[in-house]
Amino acid sequence: LYRGSKMATSLLRIFQTAFQNVEIRLLQAFGLHPPTAPAVAVAGYHQPLHESQNSDSTQPAGLRSLLDGVFLMAAPKQRRTLERRQKRQRHPNKLIKPKTNLFPCPECGSVMQEGFLCINCYQRIKYETAIIRQKMAEAEGGGLAATTDTVVRYADEELTGSDKSKRVIEMFRKKPEWFTKDMYDHWKTS
Repeated sequence: LYRGSKMATSLLRIFQTAFQNVEIRLLQAFGLHPPTAPAVAVAGYHQPLHESQNSDSTQPAGLRSLLDGVFLMAAPKQRRTLERRQKRQRHPNKLIKPKTNLFPCPECGSVMQEGFLCINCYQRIKYETAIIRQKMAEAEGGGLAATTDTVVRYADEELTGSDKSKRVIEMFRKKPEWFTKDMYDHWKTS
């Protein structure tokens, strides 16, 4: 392992000097000479002093501007052992914490999380909605949207006077018990 790291550093030095030589040759070819003395490095945007202040100058940028965003990443000196890696990954702070806000659904009795919809109730509502949408598509025929309001009528319901002017979707079965009157009134008002 020691020999490999020495060889890698020597290869990096060879590549570094080769890139520096190429950069110097390109700068000389474009008429830009490398600085004669080392300069102070400051974080921020670099604008060479010998460049003209005119914005219409069309001098090509050198290799230095091409390699401005390139930097070498640090590499670990030794491999991290399996024990250390597992200790880091399985720390008690990173484990899944047990849920404490679970309680039974008031409608179906299955376990649900506080502040969320019950999965079983949602599946039933989703199934019922799919059937209603299918009936609406059959009623529309050509796929055009209806211009009037839509009312869903189950077998055990009667139409009111205001519902007679609306489009009625007939469901030839009993209304599900989870579909409460409050739910229906909320839909009508919203």
